[in-house]
Amino acid sequence: MRWGAVAALSLAMLSAPASRAAEQDGRLWLQRMTEALASRSYVGEFVLEGPQHAERMRIVHCVRDGVVSERLVSLSGPGRELVRNGDEVTAFLPDKRLAVIERRADRGGLLGTLPRFDADLDRWYEVRLEGRVPDLNGRPATVIVVDPRDDYRFGHRLWLDEGSAMPVRTELIDDSGRVIERLRFTRLEIHASIPDEQLQPGVDPRDFRWVRQAAEPPEAPVRWQVREPPPGFRVSASALQNMVGVPAPVSQLVLSDGLASVSVFIHATTEGREPTNGASRMGASSAFSTVIGGHEVTAIGEVPQRTLKAIVGGVVPTQDGG
Repeated sequence: MRWGAVAALSLAMLSAPASRAAEQDGRLWLQRMTEALASRSYVGEFVLEGPQHAERMRIVHCVRDGVVSERLVSLSGPGRELVRNGDEVTAFLPDKRLAVIERRADRGGLLGTLPRFDADLDRWYEVRLEGRVPDLNGRPATVIVVDPRDDYRFGHRLWLDEGSAMPVRTELIDDSGRVIERLRFTRLEIHASIPDEQLQPGVDPRDFRWVRQAAEPPEAPVRWQVREPPPGFRVSASALQNMVGVPAPVSQLVLSDGLASVSVFIHATTEGREPTNGASRMGASSAFSTVIGGHEVTAIGEVPQRTLKAIVGGVVPTQDGG
């Protein structure tokens, strides 16, 4: 056997266990982060950066008896705020003297989608330990990479505080390796409890106009489904909602692969209003809309456009409705 072949075989034998160890360590860190996000209360400030935007924000996150309350405040611009209590989110827009209340079919945090430990995660993503940063905001951090195994989802890179396993920096990465969105904490404090007043809006909303985006939803099943969604994606939630500007109830489907999620909104086209068609982008989120059988269908998520198009293309009425 030639020395080159011997060297290649030896390298393969050495690297395979190291690679498996990196994957196992990566999953363990991801599990620690999942547990920390679900159980810890914290206050922090961070910068959210995209290709054409950067915004400073403050977050207060409180967990009490398994119920999450949050307050997210923009420190840039007019001081808009989001306040979440369970599945109800209120947006305070002081520049418009407006408060909008809505219910969310998915219960993701206000920070957005973060990778979390899930039994099916390995089928669609490779999770590995990339390395260690000795000093990030004055503390050591472990770097975890979550790479998609196909073109239907984006990747993530996370810097986790070694003491708390909380994410202190995250990056959302597209299929070309470009960072779509970066979140950097400049301050993060873990608290045993959060005072109620820190979860109240910092603006006085007494003279605001109040709009309930999703009033009491109709008690009826969603009569739409997605046939043959992209691999790994399945419906994780569905609901009927009342939305401002749409006279009839809007059907919402939430599809997830255990990490990425896509919301699909379906409603009858409105007379006198031109339906939305085609692709668009809003920060890290993409959207795709079309008209199917007299209904406007819009899919929104932090996924590639091909994923949204595949999901929208599979939207059909159930056999008992439409």
